[in-house]
Amino acid sequence: MEQSSQKQMISDSVYKNKYLISIIVLIGVLMSVLDGFMVTVALPTITTYFNVSIGQSQWIITSYLVVMTALFIFFGKISEYVGKTRLFMIGWVLFTLSSLACGLSSGITELIIFRIAQATGASMVAGVSGAILFHAFPQNEIGKAMGYFGATIALGSLIGPILGGLITNYIGWQYIFLINVPLGIILLLGGLKYLKIQENKSESLNIDWIGTITFVLSVTTLLMFCSELATDISFTGPLLIYGLVFILSTIIFILQESKCENPMLDLSIFKNRKFSLPLLTLLIFSIAYNMALVMSPFYFQGVMNYSPSQVGLLFMAVSLSMAVAAPLGGKLYDKYRSKYASGVAVLISAVSFVLLGYAYLTMNLYLIIIALFLWGIGYGLFTSPNSTETLGALPHEKTAIASSVSTTIKSLGGALGTSIASIFLIMSLNIAGYSGEPLSASQLILSNSISISMFVAAGLSIIAAVIAVLRNINRKTALHEQSNEIDE
Repeated sequence: MEQSSQKQMISDSVYKNKYLISIIVLIGVLMSVLDGFMVTVALPTITTYFNVSIGQSQWIITSYLVVMTALFIFFGKISEYVGKTRLFMIGWVLFTLSSLACGLSSGITELIIFRIAQATGASMVAGVSGAILFHAFPQNEIGKAMGYFGATIALGSLIGPILGGLITNYIGWQYIFLINVPLGIILLLGGLKYLKIQENKSESLNIDWIGTITFVLSVTTLLMFCSELATDISFTGPLLIYGLVFILSTIIFILQESKCENPMLDLSIFKNRKFSLPLLTLLIFSIAYNMALVMSPFYFQGVMNYSPSQVGLLFMAVSLSMAVAAPLGGKLYDKYRSKYASGVAVLISAVSFVLLGYAYLTMNLYLIIIALFLWGIGYGLFTSPNSTETLGALPHEKTAIASSVSTTIKSLGGALGTSIASIFLIMSLNIAGYSGEPLSASQLILSNSISISMFVAAGLSIIAAVIAVLRNINRKTALHEQSNEIDE
């Protein structure tokens, strides 16, 4: 009884600081998202500054993506021993210091090495952020917290390209990294004082190095395979090597985790359909989302002859509607706890992809804008219920793993979606040397190909929506069940 009362006092103290905790966590998430978008915009300038090829400078982006995705789950496991908030702070210190090093880099090799260090810090921060928010809010407000999380990501995607362009143009690409330093110091001071949640830590740290290495190798080669597939579908050379290494490392990883007493990733968690089906929904929907995201700019520039800045303005419709819909969806989910919230949200995006496919064929700008707004609304409404149910499906002490697995799945879905979209483009036109100029001679072919890909994305979204709905039929939500277990 005394222990229960003590836990309640700790929880009450945490909940009083929930908004300060969420601000600290969300600033960390925002900076990691902004960094990716800003560097992408600055890449041509960085390439010219160091006088290197695009193939070399591209590793500034590729290394960041690969390292982050490969390490999410590893650090999720580490957090069970060191604690979620402590790992967040360690990651933020590393992210800040490596940002300073990136801004002071004198060569492309240095910059890539420090970007790898930055990605390592970012993986610590982003991998446990969802879990920290989950524990910082009471049960009836977790949907709202996840909504803020989704809105922050939308905000980063909205202002990232604009901010990156302004910084690069007026004060230099170095300040894309250096801007993280003062913000990092402020966030560190706030985190030391307020970033405290109730945690159940493991008493010992047993690292499954074979499982860790094979998992990192598996994820890395899968991402490299997807990246190579975007430009070459001949299944020879590097593509064949990446594919074989991915298959071999994945088999070894599964065998190792199945027999290991303290696995890096306990595969039994995937037997829990309340956990695995939301992840499957997220994977399929992420593939569809990124297919549309990659294909659409080619349509606007290659068919409608829009400039890159005009394309950016059009896509603000997606980010703006997502930024509004995500927190709204979280509040609605907290209030009504609808079992079908995720499915309905994905269906809205499916409708938007169908509308886009038709609008691209007819070149109807008004319909395109409406479809883009619906796209953002659907994705925004999807974020909170799916994240809440994923994190609520596992025991209290496993939320960090749930958060890191979810983040990994989303990243992998993005890579697969990008590859599938690129295959569509390659099969329709020879765009390997596409320079952004209008493809007037092939506009009809390009338009048809992109429209078909939108319908494919819609089909994938419908499948994801069906899974999201079926997983909830005739059962309580995972969060309510977990709440009852905690009360007992």
